[in-house]
Amino acid sequence: MVRPPFNLIISNVPGPDGPRWFDGARMVGMYPLSIPLHGIALNITCTSYDGRLGFGLTGCRRTVPRLQRLLTFLDDEVAALEKATGVSGA
Repeated sequence: MVRPPFNLIISNVPGPDGPRWFDGARMVGMYPLSIPLHGIALNITCTSYDGRLGFGLTGCRRTVPRLQRLLTFLDDEVAALEKATGVSGA
């Protein structure tokens, strides 16, 4: 099998602008999960739902052994972006 010329995939999956309901229960969030592929070290997927963004990180344990640290950095940078643009993170 030929390895791809890249090892990072970043994708955006737009979701519904308003809330969705199932059998009377309101869906409170969407959390993206991607499919790991051979030769890909990290996949970052962003999805929107009801005015919010959700991020999902899927990584190769050998190539990205501390994936949790990336989530911490992502949280910090999203908070900094919200502050810089005057957007509430509520």
